[in-house]
Amino acid sequence: MKISNDIAKIYGTVQEQKGSEAKIDGARTAPGIKSNEGQCSIETIRIPKNHGTALPPEIRQALEAIFGKEVLLDKEAVQILKTYMDKFPGSLDDKIQVIQNLLSKELDINMTNLKLVHEALFGREVGEIIKELGKDYGIGFQNTGEKSIESLAEEVKSLLAQGVSLNRICDLLESEASDMSPRAKIILTKAVNEGRQAAAYRMDDLGQKIIIKALKDAAEEDIEEGAGKTGHKNRESSIAPTFEMKEGAEQEYIASVLGTAGLGGKNYLVTEVTARLRAAGQSFKEFKRDIANNLDMAVRHIEESGASGINNARIDLQKTIDSLDKAILKSDIALFADMKLEKELVKADSQLQKAKTLLDMGEYDKACKLVEKVKTTIESLNWKPSNTRVLHFASLKEGFEEGKSSENKLKTALKGLTQNFSQEDYTPRKVYEALRLLGSDHEGEAARFLAGENVREEELHNNIKSLLFKLSEKGNPMAELAQKVTGSQLLNRTDNGTLQTMFFALPLTINGNVSDMKVYINSKKDEKKLDWQNCSIFFLIDTKKLGETGVLLQASGENLSITVKNDREDLKDRVSPLLMGFKENLKELGYEVSSIGFARLSAKEGEQQMASSRMINTAANSINPMKKGFDIKI
Repeated sequence: MKISNDIAKIYGTVQEQKGSEAKIDGARTAPGIKSNEGQCSIETIRIPKNHGTALPPEIRQALEAIFGKEVLLDKEAVQILKTYMDKFPGSLDDKIQVIQNLLSKELDINMTNLKLVHEALFGREVGEIIKELGKDYGIGFQNTGEKSIESLAEEVKSLLAQGVSLNRICDLLESEASDMSPRAKIILTKAVNEGRQAAAYRMDDLGQKIIIKALKDAAEEDIEEGAGKTGHKNRESSIAPTFEMKEGAEQEYIASVLGTAGLGGKNYLVTEVTARLRAAGQSFKEFKRDIANNLDMAVRHIEESGASGINNARIDLQKTIDSLDKAILKSDIALFADMKLEKELVKADSQLQKAKTLLDMGEYDKACKLVEKVKTTIESLNWKPSNTRVLHFASLKEGFEEGKSSENKLKTALKGLTQNFSQEDYTPRKVYEALRLLGSDHEGEAARFLAGENVREEELHNNIKSLLFKLSEKGNPMAELAQKVTGSQLLNRTDNGTLQTMFFALPLTINGNVSDMKVYINSKKDEKKLDWQNCSIFFLIDTKKLGETGVLLQASGENLSITVKNDREDLKDRVSPLLMGFKENLKELGYEVSSIGFARLSAKEGEQQMASSRMINTAANSINPMKKGFDIKI
């Protein structure tokens, strides 16, 4: 409690609220429905249909559906709900969802909580607010051919590194070429035709060289075209140079990388980033050693057989899984590492979860072989930093330099958030960094700092929510964004039951356009763990090419079903090639895609389906005993 009070005092956070219990039907108990605005009468009343301040019938029905036919509300709670229904914008269904979410999280019924949850679910998009703030801070999000080619080049390089087929890469180039400048489009279209011919004759090496050269040529043509319009060449090549870091030469490497962004002269920055990089490299060596030792012990305990040995093996595996989770989300190892290494760590995590399941099923030999395989993989990994991640981190550090005004720091945070996924770098750590920069883990970081964990004090205030608290009186968009973040935090509180629901809105920059990716999660819960092998995840985004699009993932054990929802008639033809690649990537992480379906979707309908409590019942019906946890408090 002391830590919670300290956080509230220092950072101005919204504290958790819990209601009392209310009797329902004389037997069941449920979270109480009360108000904390002013003094509330302890006496509760039923809501008679002819009561002067009675709620609309629809709200009564919604409450009865959740708590039973006898709903007990105090008078002030009734009046607050009625005021909310009368004065807040939005449809009746929207408001019912807000109330249902408020009650499912055991939040007190007051206008503050209603407003925050309403804003999080149905207010303006985070991306829209950020674009409005960006105008005031000189941050532009206009699409340019250069950025599109750069993004495409990075994606192609990533696919080649993963061993994706040449035909699939040609499909991607053909699809993206339509948005390029005319000269770049001609170059890429020619490369696609030649690449497919090479693939037909099984000359993949030649085809890859053709595509890589075409991307470079397209980038140069784009620069020439830009120079013709402005009278001079004022842009760098979209295919960024690659810098390799050799052990012991971290400082030279950092100076080279930062020099490309005009930060090479910042000696303090070179020194600080170099120190972090060296420490991350050393941490990875210790991490590999510890993982190998843990897995060795697990193998020995499995070979011992007997209840004691198997139980000890489970403990060893869980300890290793926790170490992997920590390395991915909390350490500098994954913060600076390239996408390939992070993917291997996630894959190892998934395989160890499968090994635990095999132990539970009595398949000890298979579990032992899988653990040994993971050990060999981990020992073979080499850590090297990603140029783009190092540069992104250094740019943020420079923007958050001590002594700079809160306005300048907010500009840095907004720009950093929108550029977080600029290289199509969608990984668990990048998602966490986006949420952290937005301020979704603001109170969590403060709590860990006050508890003595390794959290850098200077980074506590360098997130959008913290900065908005200092500037909220200077403009309505700032206050609006602060409410969005806080409302999302309320929706992500830990549920007391066996299921956990969560909601995020991540602003993604796609070809210069900022749009929210809304994520709704329902999962079985094991203590404070989310069970990713028994969950439903719904993604909703508005894209330029496809319009409003939803993707529903439903996991049951190692089986995953995918449903893509969109109102386009040609949806299946346009996205099927991409889904096949997606299916291959999921298979590497231990999931078997059992089905891929397509359906029509009204975006509003999708939000209502996944945001309402009815989604919880759907998730509950698909739960099975297989468990895969993930620490939601990280």
